[in-house]
Amino acid sequence: MKATTESDASAQRDVNGPSSAQPERDSASEQEGPGPERRFTPFRPRSLTPEEHEEAERLKRLAAKYGTDPTAIVGRVQLSGQYTDLPQGVHASDSTLRVDLPFRSNWLLRVNAPFVKWTDPNRPAIGSATGASDIFTTLGWRLYNTPEHAFVIGAVSTFPTAGEQTLGSGKYATGPFIATARFLPKWESFLFGIFQHQISVGGDPSRSDISLTRARAQISTIWAERWWTVAQAVWQVDWERSAKSSMTMEFEAGRSLMGRLGAFVRPGVGIWGRNISGAPMSGTSRSVSATCSSHSEAIVTSEFQNHGQ
Repeated sequence: MKATTESDASAQRDVNGPSSAQPERDSASEQEGPGPERRFTPFRPRSLTPEEHEEAERLKRLAAKYGTDPTAIVGRVQLSGQYTDLPQGVHASDSTLRVDLPFRSNWLLRVNAPFVKWTDPNRPAIGSATGASDIFTTLGWRLYNTPEHAFVIGAVSTFPTAGEQTLGSGKYATGPFIATARFLPKWESFLFGIFQHQISVGGDPSRSDISLTRARAQISTIWAERWWTVAQAVWQVDWERSAKSSMTMEFEAGRSLMGRLGAFVRPGVGIWGRNISGAPMSGTSRSVSATCSSHSEAIVTSEFQNHGQ
């Protein structure tokens, strides 16, 4: 009788054990809760929803069409003209022929050939100069590309093709180039980062060496299919001149008028720095561009710009 009683008690414990332990586990789970909610910031990587992924793909196509995506691999022929007012009565203008040649789907060769004219009343011995300037090239490889991210690496080079000494550097220069793109779903915009550094590797030994770093941050937004805005900051450091630096800010607003014809205005201002290549103290620009495309990855552009105060 005793053995039967102990066996029954043991069986009863086996039956009641799991059911009595379950409430304890449930109670512990309720005490732990779901944990603290993570705050979302637009720059923190996270997975996109299918709707956000589709929107990123649509906006990236438009950014490539309007020329606001520096990571896009598209064919382009562009003629631009620029006029700049600088301090102390210095004036400069340039017309640049730019040709972008895509190849092997993710490679791009870009060639910029500028024609420059400048006047400087503070240098009476020279006064002014007009002619071809140095040719600037970029060879880039897009090693990663999705609707929400892109990464391009490459090399930038300068060739001393200036017609006169005062129109170019007189040096061969080369260095790395990096461009990144990231979709910001909260803002429905793209954040682009561009970095390049050039050092001289030959040329006229009597001319100053080159060691120039340039970094650019840019936020591009497409508004209602036809409108776009770009806000960017450009920072430069000339390491051959005691690390003298400059900072410029620009804002661009544009609209697609019809087909691939568009217009935009780009005011800009220098925050600090002068006498560094590409670093005007202040200025505005007004531009009109016309674009025609033979297919989705080949765009031909004609652009006319005017810089001044």
